[in-house]
Amino acid sequence: MMFFLEETLINTLVSLCITYTCISFPYLFIRFTERNSLLVKCGLGVLVGLASAYIFHEGIINHASLYSAIISPITFGFIFFGYPVLILGVITSTLFIFGNTSYYDVFSMVFFLCLIGFDLTKRRGMVFVIYSYSIAQSLNLISHVSALNDSGYWQLAIAKTGLSLAFLLLLYFAFGKLIDLSASKNYFKKASETDPLTGVSNRRSIDLYLKKVEESMNTQFCVFMLDIDNFKSINDNFGHPFGDTIISTVAKLIKKNIRSNDFVGRYGGEEFIIILNSSLDNALPVAEKMRVIIEEHVNEIDPQESVYVTVSVGVAEHSPGSPVNIAVANADSALYKAKTGGKNRVEVY
Repeated sequence: MMFFLEETLINTLVSLCITYTCISFPYLFIRFTERNSLLVKCGLGVLVGLASAYIFHEGIINHASLYSAIISPITFGFIFFGYPVLILGVITSTLFIFGNTSYYDVFSMVFFLCLIGFDLTKRRGMVFVIYSYSIAQSLNLISHVSALNDSGYWQLAIAKTGLSLAFLLLLYFAFGKLIDLSASKNYFKKASETDPLTGVSNRRSIDLYLKKVEESMNTQFCVFMLDIDNFKSINDNFGHPFGDTIISTVAKLIKKNIRSNDFVGRYGGEEFIIILNSSLDNALPVAEKMRVIIEEHVNEIDPQESVYVTVSVGVAEHSPGSPVNIAVANADSALYKAKTGGKNRVEVY
């Protein structure tokens, strides 16, 4: 039995490394690149399914395996990435594993059914993984009582159950540290790209976004340059804290009136840049609507203050294949035209 436990421990450590690698690298990739498509999840499902099959066959060869180690890539893939990973993982692993041993077949079917049942009732987290494992293992042992009695493997079964629970908890702890680390890194990454006053993208993030859209040469979009009119006089008459409130409110109204696939950043001071993913014909009504909404809402910030806030907007359409900075320069020229033409207006380059 000692030899069996030593081999099982070695196999378990290898399984832990495989599972952690299969989940952690895709998690970090998705977290920081935001490429969380269905295709990516399906690919991950195949990956964790193959990992489970590999762990199973290594355990068979060495006569030392834990059920929790075998199902852990699919289990944590499901926890982190959802049902596509679970479905593809189970299908892939079944092609290589199912039918090799009745012990595992009973266990795996019950385990994943319990896991799905808990998830559908909004019961998620490690505690329900443990519940699912406990239910599956109990039914597995009950269904093979005679075989265990004949072989005298009850002590090994109990020992493996304890090791399995410890293995799952160790993985949970490791992934918890991974989540904490990635969250802190993601926080600092976002902080470095976000304007602290308005919460929109800062100049560094604007430059990165413009570089990215320039690489998509056939992308159609329009550039807005939006500037708060007479902002210096607002600061002079009402103070900088009130001016900051105006800037913050304008940013919120812009974000509220564009789509999730559009972009807004604070270009500098009281000036904002907006990238609208649409043609010029569709963009112009949006720019005018934005101007009117800001004029109507910002002036309600403090009824006791007789402040009148308007914005001027310059609009330019990006020509596919041309440098993005030309569209930005054209929008800036249109903004200058709006300023010199009386302010509180939209002009097109």
